[in-house]
Amino acid sequence: MHKQRGNLSRIDIQYKFLLVACVFLFSAATQAITLEDAIESAIKVDPSLRASKFNVLATGENIAIARSRLLPQVSLQGSSNQLTQTTTQELSTGGSSSRSFTGPSVNHQFVIRQALLRPKELSTLRYAELQSQYMELKYRSDMKDLQNRVVTAWIDLLGAQQISEANEKPLSLIQAAAEQERAKYEQGESTKDAAMEAEAQFENSKAIYVQAVEVLKVKQSAFENLTKIPAHALIGKKLTSKSLPVFSEDDKSLLWSNLQDTSLELQMSKLQEQMQLERVKMAESEHKPTIDLLAAVNLAQNDATSTQGYQYRNKQVGIQYTVPLFAGGGLNGATRQAKFGYEASLAEGEALSIKLINDFDVSWSFLVSNLNRQKGMLASLNSGEEHVKANHRGFELGVKSLADTANAELALARKKTDYISATQEYLRSILKINTKSLINENFNN
Repeated sequence: MHKQRGNLSRIDIQYKFLLVACVFLFSAATQAITLEDAIESAIKVDPSLRASKFNVLATGENIAIARSRLLPQVSLQGSSNQLTQTTTQELSTGGSSSRSFTGPSVNHQFVIRQALLRPKELSTLRYAELQSQYMELKYRSDMKDLQNRVVTAWIDLLGAQQISEANEKPLSLIQAAAEQERAKYEQGESTKDAAMEAEAQFENSKAIYVQAVEVLKVKQSAFENLTKIPAHALIGKKLTSKSLPVFSEDDKSLLWSNLQDTSLELQMSKLQEQMQLERVKMAESEHKPTIDLLAAVNLAQNDATSTQGYQYRNKQVGIQYTVPLFAGGGLNGATRQAKFGYEASLAEGEALSIKLINDFDVSWSFLVSNLNRQKGMLASLNSGEEHVKANHRGFELGVKSLADTANAELALARKKTDYISATQEYLRSILKINTKSLINENFNN
């Protein structure tokens, strides 16, 4: 068990397990399309995944934006005007004295500001980094969801193809049996109710086949819309259940441990908690002082009454600080709000953990029951195949009628449908419970 756990810890949660499992479980005929091809094609064309990727890139820019506030801020500003000014001075002896000035008024200022102490900006940077990590996980989650949908569409399409084929196969024989029974009735060798029963059986079988074909059309359309691969490229591929893995209670605990270690939902929940905690720090930092280093060079000419006719240059280096004293209670309210948000994220994380446990237990129960159901359907299918062989031999020897052979074929078609449906459900159970490592181990043994 410890060795298995060590191996599991090194397994990447990406959905290679689905590919390994399904490639082994889906045997191909001559077509070159594989499940990996379908997933790769879906990744290229899926608009929701493309949107998720752009959201990752957009969110990543928040890091550069937040970091920029901690880096040197360099600015150049100025003005250049043509100044015409008349100054009039009242004299103590009476009268006034006027002076006029006309000329350029110029002021240019070059400023460098470097943050020395900026608690809020530091928290904002950390928040942006956490947010970027969260969006990366969201993208991986969207990728996982897309892979899930492709595998499900693949299972649905292959199963629908086989169910359609299974229900089509006995139709000609059932029709022939109905026609034979009708002919016997017309010749007086059979009863009307027997002829009507044979015809009803044929019509019912045909209706089941038509329904299977309609379901197949829906599954073909869903697969093509998702992957942009023509559904006919999968003709000839079949679901098979050879070497299906067998699970035990030890496997259950191992899978649950793996799920806890690799769940994207849990990782995203933890990041949400860290982001909310950083929001608390951002709110608290509003109370803290800030310090900036300033350096400026000022070039001016005639920019004030006292400097008319002069050009001058100033150089300044110094410290600028800000100490928040009172903001009407708004900062305290923002801090309390952020703390409530953090407590809510903790509660949501706890609720998610409980949900995962419940979902896992339900999925495990379905996995075990579907495996046993699939085994039962396989035994029934094998029995049905032997029954059909026996009826065909009996028909050839003249001890079985055509109707007997048709009924055996019809019963086999139903058993095939049940078996394929059970296999589909079992594969979906594997998909839900994330049995990557165990499937690999079973298939490699």
